[in-house]
Amino acid sequence: MATPMKRAESPSRLDASEFERYQVHSRLEIVAILRSLIEHRSLVTVSFGGRDDFIVSALLAVNPDFEELIIDHGADPATNVRLLQAARLEFSCQLDHIRIMFTALRAENTAFQNGSAFRIRLPQAVIRIQRRDDYRIKVPLSQSVRCVVPWDRSRPTHRESIRVVDLSRGGLSLADFGEAVKLEPGEVYRDCSMTLGEIGTVSIEIEAMHLVELTGRNNMRTRRCGCRFVGLSNATATLIQRYINKLERDQKALS
Repeated sequence: MATPMKRAESPSRLDASEFERYQVHSRLEIVAILRSLIEHRSLVTVSFGGRDDFIVSALLAVNPDFEELIIDHGADPATNVRLLQAARLEFSCQLDHIRIMFTALRAENTAFQNGSAFRIRLPQAVIRIQRRDDYRIKVPLSQSVRCVVPWDRSRPTHRESIRVVDLSRGGLSLADFGEAVKLEPGEVYRDCSMTLGEIGTVSIEIEAMHLVELTGRNNMRTRRCGCRFVGLSNATATLIQRYINKLERDQKALS
């Protein structure tokens, strides 16, 4: 039987003045937010330590009676071990175009449905932020937006055309690229290009932020890489926003 966990103290970063108006302290609302993340199977980035110390995970269960939140293990066992040793964990994800963030002070190993998992104390505060740059829209398959990435430094002329899954003024997600394509978190890829339908082609630089493998129907595995734009010019940002607005109008017309 699980033993109750003491509620986490509100970490100092949650008290920063710039985040105060975005904080949620209501216990009922925090539990509701966490359950929504579980229902939507939202991917969660758990960061700790340095730039390379993170896992991409998912929330599995929230147990208010025991003040605990259950999180799936990451794909790399060595990183999971380092996470258990970390004194502070930072969680970040998106739900309906709203960024959700919270922190925890340490994690413990536990079992969940015959599998390994982490448990943390139920957060005392959650931050919800919806900013213009964070608003991501899914790109329909019919649009076939591609990002051309020169990912191999040893072959500068070699480029890979990768499907764009979603897009915002702040970044994009790439998917359906083979294992031969090595996109490394923290690496900046320059001289990329992206075609936005009738709006035209834009030149961009992207930084890979996190890489995850997903299992879909028939146990088919796909790879997805979340990226942020680097040094985006105002003119290019305007074109990207114009394309996002067009996708929104098209989606509303079909609804």
